[in-house]
Amino acid sequence: MVMTDEQIESSIASGELQLTIWAKLTHYGISVAFFLVLPMTILFNIKDNFDGTYTPFQVSHFWFLMGSTFLALLLYRIQRSKLKLKIIETPLTREQLDPIISKVANELEWFPYVVNEKVILAKSYPDFLSGSWGEQITILFDRNRILVNSICDPDKKSSVVSYGRNKENVDRLTEAIQHGNQ
Repeated sequence: MVMTDEQIESSIASGELQLTIWAKLTHYGISVAFFLVLPMTILFNIKDNFDGTYTPFQVSHFWFLMGSTFLALLLYRIQRSKLKLKIIETPLTREQLDPIISKVANELEWFPYVVNEKVILAKSYPDFLSGSWGEQITILFDRNRILVNSICDPDKKSSVVSYGRNKENVDRLTEAIQHGNQ
């Protein structure tokens, strides 16, 4: 995923990472899957009505649909909260920040694929047994602050958990920058 200038500005203004449509589908994929249970059930009931194979709607069906809808909404909120950017206030210049970011990137095995004056985008490619498909790390530069986010890689399969890797990415970079401030 590459961010446009509009996405960068909107992310900085809102404090929330802006994703492309495709990245949103992947990021929210698990929530969408649970939500689709409701319209699919309604469509199958309509189809059965036209085929003459209709079976009466039961209370257990209602609770199943409510449960899947509730789970879809809960997962949506969880995934939405993961897009929040961590704001790090710093007097350091970009020239002072680059070696700090590079050191953390090397330690955590990030691979930058976009580096310019406004943003650094990097990915991690953990091994198969790590329990993660990989992460996307976003670092935005805005005057005397840096906005940081790490989410499960939206170019891979949808994932709700990162086993603490996203938190570690943000925390380690935050610590390194704050240590550089001293």
